[in-house]
Amino acid sequence: MGRRIRLVAIFVIGAALATALPVDAATSGGKCAKAGQVQTTKGVKYKCTNSGKSLKWVKFALTAKNTSTTTTPTSVTAKDGDACSKVGDKSTVSGGYLECRTISGGTNKWFKLSASPAAVSMQAGGSSLDACRLTEARISKFQPWNIGFPRGANGVTLLPSTGVSHVQLIAIDFPDAVGTAEELTAADTQISEFNKWFDFNSNGSKSFNWQYPKRWFRMSKPVPDYGFRKGDWQTTLPSVQEMVSLADPYVDFSNSDWVFVLLPKSIRLSDPDITYISPGITSAEGPVKNLFGGADYFYRNNYDLWSLWIHEWGHPMGLAGHSPRSNLSIMDNQNGGSVMLNVWDSYFAGWMGADRLYCMPSTQSTLETQLIPLERLQQGMRGVIVPISATEALVIESHRAEGWGARLGAGTYGVLVYYIDTTKDTDRSGESQGIVKETWAQYVTPATTNANKLLLQGDTVTYKGITVTLTKTGDVDTVKITK
Repeated sequence: MGRRIRLVAIFVIGAALATALPVDAATSGGKCAKAGQVQTTKGVKYKCTNSGKSLKWVKFALTAKNTSTTTTPTSVTAKDGDACSKVGDKSTVSGGYLECRTISGGTNKWFKLSASPAAVSMQAGGSSLDACRLTEARISKFQPWNIGFPRGANGVTLLPSTGVSHVQLIAIDFPDAVGTAEELTAADTQISEFNKWFDFNSNGSKSFNWQYPKRWFRMSKPVPDYGFRKGDWQTTLPSVQEMVSLADPYVDFSNSDWVFVLLPKSIRLSDPDITYISPGITSAEGPVKNLFGGADYFYRNNYDLWSLWIHEWGHPMGLAGHSPRSNLSIMDNQNGGSVMLNVWDSYFAGWMGADRLYCMPSTQSTLETQLIPLERLQQGMRGVIVPISATEALVIESHRAEGWGARLGAGTYGVLVYYIDTTKDTDRSGESQGIVKETWAQYVTPATTNANKLLLQGDTVTYKGITVTLTKTGDVDTVKITK
């Protein structure tokens, strides 16, 4: 009986405290007084939640434990357009699901998304893509690859962006850095992902003939004895020649475009990789053009080997990369973001034709169109280039935390706008000090930009007389471009 009296007393005190708080009737999105407070209005529970710099009522959601996102039962009646608490939360509804996203101004809302997004047809009325072929015009050249058309470099033979290339993967270990059988097996997945990426991004125009003996080839000396130093071709050549010679009895290096080296996770190098991109390596079948192996730096930072291989292939294929500086392009950063090729590089490589890219005519003053996120394995309208002059343009593309962009983080979405100037180049000489010098591309961002530089729904930017607004998000992003 005493325990029952105490429980009643606690209940009465709690009720008195609750009624003492001056609050308005809770409504979805309405203002409230104290974070964490729960109130029921007409049978619906609401929780007072921080939303930007204010407190608002949000329909009560049950949180799933030990997950990065929250799944809200449909019985809680979350709806498209309602306020939500945590970016990336999802709620299953008929025909798809709701996702919590941030919009311009910092508030969060539910957006209804489809389980299978519909195709987006190409916008009619675009110019011939030749009108968007910015001319190579660098004044200072810090690296060999052209920024503008034609794709190429002085005195350097480009790797092909179409057709079939012959590549080899050789597993190299050392007396003091021994490889494992598990590492050999895991490399099959890296090859498979590499092939899938090229097949989709090149629209089926680029493929590879791989040779992979799936065995370790042991070097004759411990790692420190080789003195690996990035960019020191004279010191590196004997070492990489030994690697190729060890594999030569098991690999046909005829017409080799690239040798990728699988190094064991136990290796320790002062440099992040072993690279040789100069003539000099020979095999029984002839010369080996390029060699690359990512070392322990990439393993420690959870890089995928296949994305490193693609990045290194992209440079001698003619892609300067490293601009604009981002985690939204495989030619700049292969970890922690999207590993897709951006619209300009895809166009420059010859992989993005008029079936996926819209070149805005000089006579067109307004364009409103939907854009498919680059990370989605879906063809159709994927980018817009707005030429400004023979050497300048704005590029507009959409991104999502899905597919090859999953590492962006749940709920990440938006439109990327960047300016290209082919009179510039990328000067990377200050990178080790965190200094960004000259770049051939730069972001155009809203005043309150996010870490990914993306325009959110409602954001607008203007640059060189061109205004871009993300008017609506959902399965795709709708942009309005005005000149």
